[in-house]
Amino acid sequence: MEIVRIAGVGLIGAVISIIIRRSKPEFSMMIPIVISFTILAGVLPYLKEIIGELGTLSESVGINGAYMAVIIKIIGVSYLASISAELCRDAGEKAIAAKIELGGKLIILAMSAPVITRMLDLVREIIQM
Repeated sequence: MEIVRIAGVGLIGAVISIIIRRSKPEFSMMIPIVISFTILAGVLPYLKEIIGELGTLSESVGINGAYMAVIIKIIGVSYLASISAELCRDAGEKAIAAKIELGGKLIILAMSAPVITRMLDLVREIIQM
């Protein structure tokens, strides 16, 4: 079970971070970063599987693949912004974390504009029928 490995890595990282924080607080921030990337690397195969399944689903339903690609990118931006903001909060940098989240939200809004526009076009077509 992969979740046991992920939880184990996370807990070991937390313990190491606590131990290092007492003697070398300047290095304790490195541990969550390394652990985060280790966990992300461990779940990449699942991400590839999910993307493949979403592609298959979009083809079977008849959704344009470009729209599905935008949705996957939006999900990636949201995860990356969330993880980065949490790491900044862990380091005590709440203001930077807030700016990362704001930047992520703005990027998501910009990326979703074509999808929203297309949805509104579809609604207009349905109403005109």
